[in-house]
Amino acid sequence: MGEVILTMKDIDKSFPGVHALDHVNFEVKRGEVHALMGENGAGKSTLMKVLTGIYQKDSGKFILEGKEITATNQVEANHQGVAIIVQEIGTLSGLTVAENIFLGNEDQFTKCGIKNTAAMNKKAQEYLDSYGFNYIDATKVIDDYNFEDRKLVEIVKSTYFNPKVLVVDETTTALGQK
Repeated sequence: MGEVILTMKDIDKSFPGVHALDHVNFEVKRGEVHALMGENGAGKSTLMKVLTGIYQKDSGKFILEGKEITATNQVEANHQGVAIIVQEIGTLSGLTVAENIFLGNEDQFTKCGIKNTAAMNKKAQEYLDSYGFNYIDATKVIDDYNFEDRKLVEIVKSTYFNPKVLVVDETTTALGQK
């Protein structure tokens, strides 16, 4: 395996009445795949949500490829090279499949304040098709799809920009054999 790509140093996170992360230290080398296992409430999802900006850490550092990263939301984490597919539903109702895929990154389809929806839909459909999800229509509202198909959209959303680190938080529990 390669060099260390991600270092977590003394990550600490508390919620009212719960010390969820107690100075966690962890390293990931390029090309490695890790599985965090433990009881419910052990802090696995909390650690990943802190890494990806869903929760804010109380203290500690995340260092990605030698540079400290501090995401305050998932979009910032994506821009810094870290993506997550959350355990619960990670798409927004009322938006199209394409809008969900490019949420927070719509600027690539906007010129002079006008969004080119056709271009966004086309690009989203190209991504869906390349993953073999061609039965999912980028122009349809996400609510038209079941939980499993929505998870597939999340996979596209979290990987189309080639993140340096991808966190998958029990997503396979939502996927069928197909």
